[in-house]
Amino acid sequence: MRVYLPATFADLERIGAGLWEPERGYAVTHRMLDISSLDDEEEIAEQVRDTAAMASAIDLGSQLRVVVVADCSRADVTEIAGDHPAAVAVAERIDTAQIACVFIDEPDAAADVAAARDDEDARDRLEARDLLWWGPGELADVPGPA
Repeated sequence: MRVYLPATFADLERIGAGLWEPERGYAVTHRMLDISSLDDEEEIAEQVRDTAAMASAIDLGSQLRVVVVADCSRADVTEIAGDHPAAVAVAERIDTAQIACVFIDEPDAAADVAAARDDEDARDRLEARDLLWWGPGELADVPGPA
């Protein structure tokens, strides 16, 4: 199952060491499919990715929005009832072999990411920004915030 995991730059280092055990992520769940106004599952997946990106900034306090996209065993992913319709609990360690890609803000987004915790306008500006795609073999080259 493809899971969109909110992360920080420290988490990227843990992945490389095989030590990252995220507890929560987001996925295109049955509930998400039922309530979405979109018909295209790829567009729904983009919404889910964007939710994970905002959780990276607001819930985890990442300096830039970071989303790790991983393929997890369905047995290790459980929908979280009463939460966001895409929220899932993850019960496995994530290693580099599971990573499909990583999405990260450009370094100049750092001010909006920091402001997004308390500022709706900053969140709107972030939602208008595109996240950059990085392959799993490029994680060592990812630039951090300016």
